[in-house]
Amino acid sequence: MKKNKLLVISLIGSLLLPASSWARQDKEIDLETFVPYNHAVDVFNANDGNPYKSIRIPSIINANGLLIAAAEGRYWPADQADNDIIVSVSKDNGKTWSKLSVAASDPDAAFNNPYLIYDRDAKRSLLFFQRYPKGVAERSGIAPGWKDKKSLRNLVCFSTNGKKWTRVKDVTSTTKHEDATITCSGPNPGVQLSQGEHKGRLVVVFNEAVKFGDWVLTAAFSDDGGKTWQLGEKSESGKGINEVSVAETDDGGLYVVSRAWGGGGRRVAYSHDGGQTWSPIETNNDLPSPGCQNGMARYSHADDDSRGGKSRIIFASPVGGRKDAVIKMSYDNGQTWPVSREFGAGPYAYSAICPLEPGFFGVLFEANDGRTIRFVRIPVAWLTWGDDTGKAQGDEKKEKSGKGAKS
Repeated sequence: MKKNKLLVISLIGSLLLPASSWARQDKEIDLETFVPYNHAVDVFNANDGNPYKSIRIPSIINANGLLIAAAEGRYWPADQADNDIIVSVSKDNGKTWSKLSVAASDPDAAFNNPYLIYDRDAKRSLLFFQRYPKGVAERSGIAPGWKDKKSLRNLVCFSTNGKKWTRVKDVTSTTKHEDATITCSGPNPGVQLSQGEHKGRLVVVFNEAVKFGDWVLTAAFSDDGGKTWQLGEKSESGKGINEVSVAETDDGGLYVVSRAWGGGGRRVAYSHDGGQTWSPIETNNDLPSPGCQNGMARYSHADDDSRGGKSRIIFASPVGGRKDAVIKMSYDNGQTWPVSREFGAGPYAYSAICPLEPGFFGVLFEANDGRTIRFVRIPVAWLTWGDDTGKAQGDEKKEKSGKGAKS
């Protein structure tokens, strides 16, 4: 076991301190003893100057240096509880966070499954979610398609600063199959493809069902910055797909990891045509599968010299029910996961991941039984015991020589 150390700024912070209390001083982090869970800061807190009894379902993106976190603000502890979509932003790579604001609200509906994407070309963020009419829940009362007043609908809005969002636009007819009753975006951040034939495409990945429980995988995508949408084909059914996470592969494809519906290992699939079709769904028993959603995001592509020229996807999941998470990393587009470390002991349920500045990634996760969502910055070097810093080769050599790095 290695005992390398890494010099960073502002990773000090108690689990009990608000974001504004982060210490602003250099601190040498021992890569063997550093516990990410103990350095997390609160982003959303139910009943903390807001009307929500529960805040759940995190999503996060890095919008060209601006971090945007989204979640469901629930008026009582239930999936459909007249939910608002709420947001908070960070301008300092997750060290401090703004007070929450409401991105979307409807007194006659519950909004679910916030799904963020940053559009690099338009320099704006997209927020995708579902609308459940009042009195309708995911297990009862939903009409198929989008023409009935009891139909579940897909909505989208946009922002350039993460705080003010456009009016929502109904895109159900081009993002949901007509025979489907339920559709669920993520919940996780989405992707804009940066490689291959469909470079620039915005992709929203769903689990969808005609009947609750008989889930399939599908995707909607836009090649014009979210103005219009196309709907891909359904995956094979009966394979235990449920809540999904997605990352781009190095050739511009899609890699999906799903919660397992009905038990067993995580379900995985690939798309090699930008979300139009899917490979056969397989089971991956190397990833923890405790009956809970997982977080996943690409940290770097193989052609990204600023991050060391390596392909990396990062995955996070609880391992003991909804507690005690683990972080894993793949260098081969999800084929294998050779890197793994324990995140720390404590309540941990749904989560989302985003890359930060070179050398760091962030995890946004549910803690405290659905009342609190927290965020923590993590050095890639911690995850790899110092073998891989996630930085350009010149910076990596400096750190290994003991000169350190600053965040």
